[in-house]
Amino acid sequence: MFGDFLIYLLILGFSVPFRILPYRWCLGYGKFLAGLLYPISGKQRRIAADNIRQSFPDKDEAWVKDTTRKNWFHLGHLIADSFYGPRMNQKFYDKYLVYEGDSRDQEAKALERGNGIICNCGHLGTWELLVQYTGRILKGGGIYKKLSNPFVDRWYKKVRESSGIELFEVEESQKAIRYLRKGGRVGFVSDQNAGQSGIFVDFFGRPASTFRGPALMAGLTGSNIVMYSAIHKKGGKVHVKIEDLGTVDFKGFQDRESAIRHYTEKWVKALESQIRSCPEQYFWVHRRWKTKPPEATATTALSS
Repeated sequence: MFGDFLIYLLILGFSVPFRILPYRWCLGYGKFLAGLLYPISGKQRRIAADNIRQSFPDKDEAWVKDTTRKNWFHLGHLIADSFYGPRMNQKFYDKYLVYEGDSRDQEAKALERGNGIICNCGHLGTWELLVQYTGRILKGGGIYKKLSNPFVDRWYKKVRESSGIELFEVEESQKAIRYLRKGGRVGFVSDQNAGQSGIFVDFFGRPASTFRGPALMAGLTGSNIVMYSAIHKKGGKVHVKIEDLGTVDFKGFQDRESAIRHYTEKWVKALESQIRSCPEQYFWVHRRWKTKPPEATATTALSS
């Protein structure tokens, strides 16, 4: 517990500049912090490089190495957005957000339906900015998984709640469902490994255990699934892409599991397309393919 408190104090100390510096300076400071961690991040960078290599088998080693390095320093932007979050007001969005293509129309179309919206995204670009966006712009809620450090968890939950977002812990799914049925908007960052309880769908050509939550909650509440991404570009600008995947309806499917698979594959495919446009900004350190499908596990056991 004492160690957790020391880590909390250390994080608080490093966070001070993000409360006072201009945004673009904060991005530079975030990259500086990522640089400090670079020499001791060998294991994490090897995991990222292996995931990138397997996901882009047509690329050579020079590209993999370059993308892995860019990927690490992109974490500096994520650090900056995480701590700068409480300062992301309307003036900030007007200055730094750029909506790609027909993204505003896609979002407006989903909002006009009047039913609930699953605001889905992956660990791509700056998802912490999207947490703030969900609270300040969409006036919505989000699914929240507690951090292991209780001091950091309480503090960072307040940072996120500064946007006005209503957070639902993972165990509070019924509250989130009721919220969606009233027309609420609920944010998911849903591309972590879901273990053996997940549904296996292809992600970059390999089966990945994926959470049922977005498709299941959308189907139970008649909600839409809308995919969001926020990508850092030059000049501190953040390019937001919004894709309306439509309303989830379980009718017409053989069973609920078939419907969940269909809609899960749909949003995973949309996420993969977003990642391919800027692979250096995906969180490749995730052990996304750690859990193997039951049939693969059985085959390995038989052959050993």
